Amino acid sequence: MRFLKTFYLTHFSKPVSCRNIYRHIQQEHPRKVLEIGIQNGERTLIMLKLLLQFCGEKSDVHYSCVDPFESRTQEDGPGLSLRKVHRMINNLEIPSRLIPSSPLNAIRQLYLDRMIEKVDLVVIATPNIDWLEPCIPAFRELIHESAGIFLGVPIKKSEERYLFEKIDFNILEYIAFNKGEFSKKIAA
Repeated sequence: MRFLKTFYLTHFSKPVSCRNIYRHIQQEHPRKVLEIGIQNGERTLIMLKLLLQFCGEKSDVHYSCVDPFESRTQEDGPGLSLRKVHRMINNLEIPSRLIPSSPLNAIRQLYLDRMIEKVDLVVIATPNIDWLEPCIPAFRELIHESAGIFLGVPIKKSEERYLFEKIDFNILEYIAFNKGEFSKKIAA
């Protein structure tokens, strides 16, 4: 991607709230990404292309995705099949791990099996966060202390499904233990 394309993505792209994620990638150059909820894959493709632009070698970037894929419920909203996401990411030749599971089970699996080490960027886009509280100890071990954490709060705008807010781990912990109270205020 060239300068103008990057400038467009970080300042004018839609949905507006994803610009924060793109700016974070441009400024911080994260290498290990955990995305929880992929939706239509547009955000993912842009993130991965930006990562490649700013990180250099494809082997330096590691992408993990947790999503129900074919097991999506109506509450989860529309999404992609595991096969389609696999193909999409393989085209970029980035080392990846796609986990077709609920966030609760996947985070526990990642933690117990030590499948990923200290993630630099976390993007959470799930319709509810009831799974978050029991995952906090695992997240503490999986997420690098200076990681960018972007929580997608469900909103009702037709062009956007989530409003992404950058938060630190303490706020993530607060949200988890208060059953999403903070995220509900953001969405209001």
